[in-house]
Amino acid sequence: MKIPRIENIGFMGIILAIILIFFYMILGASGMIAILGIVLFFAVPFYLMLNNFELEQDEKLILSFLIGVGLFPSLVYWLGIFISFKASIFITFAIYVILAYTFPKFLRKNHLKSD
Repeated sequence: MKIPRIENIGFMGIILAIILIFFYMILGASGMIAILGIVLFFAVPFYLMLNNFELEQDEKLILSFLIGVGLFPSLVYWLGIFISFKASIFITFAIYVILAYTFPKFLRKNHLKSD
């Protein structure tokens, strides 16, 4: 069975809205905010990084979530040993977003050197 491709960003927004409404009805506002935080902190920075590779949309979504579940909490934990956990969450998010924006420039620079 082939999974249908998710290429439309509007369709992904509708799916996210349905998921948020579902968690709002089940768990209330705190559950909806928790799911939104998980998506924003875990998936978005890695999705931006994976956007530079020749991957399908659904592959980028799944890989960004799986990488985020592994890398984001581990960096927060190690930073949390030295500073407060609230600060380490925001610092980790900032680090990954900065990496997501500088990663394409690094790839282009190295790609031009190899040509």
